[in-house]
Amino acid sequence: MAENKVFKIGRLRLIDDFLIALHTSFVTKSTFPEIEKDGPDITSMFQFYRQRGFVEFGSSTSTLNVIFPTLFERDILQCSSLIPLLQVESLCRDMRSNQALEHTAKIYRSDCFTYVI
Repeated sequence: MAENKVFKIGRLRLIDDFLIALHTSFVTKSTFPEIEKDGPDITSMFQFYRQRGFVEFGSSTSTLNVIFPTLFERDILQCSSLIPLLQVESLCRDMRSNQALEHTAKIYRSDCFTYVI
């Protein structure tokens, strides 16, 4: 069985130079052979997909968790260990082929948003 490398691409989300979220995408080299070269310059995964001919996206069921930040997340998001984070995980698919494009994990500072349900 051939190995398929998985690449982790992280993006920080800021509002007025204030870090509010960390988006992490996991993509395979078999789906995106150029990911190793292009990865460091990606600021939008959807833009990256569109440039490669994937234009209709959909998500599988998303999972929402309330978590407390790890030391790494506290450092990146500049928050204390007592600020809960909202973590959303999902699988993004190309709607035409149903091919999985990425597994994504997004972490948001809960003290920076108002959520309407």
